[in-house]
Amino acid sequence: MARRIPADLEDALASNRAARDRFWAMPAEQKDAWVGWVDRARMPGARRRRVAEAVNRLSGPSVRRESGVVAVPREQALVWVLGVALLAVIAAFLVWLTLYRHHHDSSAAAVAVSSKSSVPKVVGIRVQSAQFQLRQAKLGSKVEHKAAKKPKGIVVGQAPKHGASVPQGTVVTLLVSNGPAGVAMPDFTGLAAADALKALQARGLSATLKQVASTQPPGTVVAQSPEAGKRAQHGTQVVLQVAKGKTSVSVPSVTGQTAQEASTALQHAGLRSTVVTVPSTQTKGTVVAQHPTPGTDVAQGSSVRLNVSEGSAPTTTSSATTPQAGNGYRGMRLSQAVQSITQGRRQVIVEYVASSMPAGVVVGSATAGSRLRLQVSAGSQPSASVDVPDVTGEDAATAAGDLRSAGFSVVQMQWPVSDSSQDGTVVDETPAGGQQAPGGVAIVIYVAAGGG
Repeated sequence: MARRIPADLEDALASNRAARDRFWAMPAEQKDAWVGWVDRARMPGARRRRVAEAVNRLSGPSVRRESGVVAVPREQALVWVLGVALLAVIAAFLVWLTLYRHHHDSSAAAVAVSSKSSVPKVVGIRVQSAQFQLRQAKLGSKVEHKAAKKPKGIVVGQAPKHGASVPQGTVVTLLVSNGPAGVAMPDFTGLAAADALKALQARGLSATLKQVASTQPPGTVVAQSPEAGKRAQHGTQVVLQVAKGKTSVSVPSVTGQTAQEASTALQHAGLRSTVVTVPSTQTKGTVVAQHPTPGTDVAQGSSVRLNVSEGSAPTTTSSATTPQAGNGYRGMRLSQAVQSITQGRRQVIVEYVASSMPAGVVVGSATAGSRLRLQVSAGSQPSASVDVPDVTGEDAATAAGDLRSAGFSVVQMQWPVSDSSQDGTVVDETPAGGQQAPGGVAIVIYVAAGGG
């Protein structure tokens, strides 16, 4: 089994690239021979000398090499003889010390005190290797941690400094790196606030959310402090500026005002306006209807459709096909009544009521300004009411699809407009979007057609 490379030899090889490369290129048995040669050193000083000798021989150009192998220095028999003799002398001294210690207590104490070690250089190596070298020099160690640019676990300072001669057993203080201080701040802009909070907590940071007006989707982080790329200590409070949702605005009543006055009023309320000219007996340029209705809460910046009178409504030539006020449409199917009324250049307001008459049949009608209000049967037991989707501004096909998806049927009528850019789009619907109507009933939509 291959020997484990001791830390002091490994660190010494790491400091000399040529020695390190030659050592690791040798066969395993030769590496074991070098490790064994270093480990056979009995004294700390001898071991350090052997480590230095190993690095010197492995990196020197003058040493004989066979097939890339650097031979281990031979240990002469004389060395063993001297070693045995030294051990004999030490043994004799210990015997003498044991037999005559009561006569030489003070002298023994003086010998013990005079034993010193040279502090090795351990700055720049791993703390485990540093502690090993200090133990070999019969010195103690105490570890203190600090933030530093060096990787975590590397010794960045020592006291006493290397080379100092100190009594054996002296404790050497090692300053060990904890790695760079603080946390690198990521870029949170563009993230959802919830995701940014999770990322901050994972890094040991906390957050303060500050809502700000922005064109970004609500809840999106639009700015941060500290900025991305900077470092922050654990526990730092990071300020995240988050886009807030659009403010809700109550739609003001602008019916009866001129188109210019109405548009100005809506603009002051934080809303936009879309003007649609319609036939009306009211003064030309006057707002005769609006959608959404006054008092409705909508998001700031929403558009309000304004129906503006284009002057007196044209007269019809056939009273038989365009009944006026009263109950002249009673008993007609809704689609027939709407078709007849549209030919007379009038729009309808549809209201569904419970009735014994078949569903979809007109049960009553009355004039409502420039429009005709139709009461339509929803049957004797109407379905539960559901919200009517607002499809104004959509093209006819999309609007019809949205209404059918909501459970309604559709009655589609063309409505002449002066603005040809609106051709094919829904300019009005009844019952209006946002209102409720029994499920399954018909919704009347008016689709713009140029040439009005």
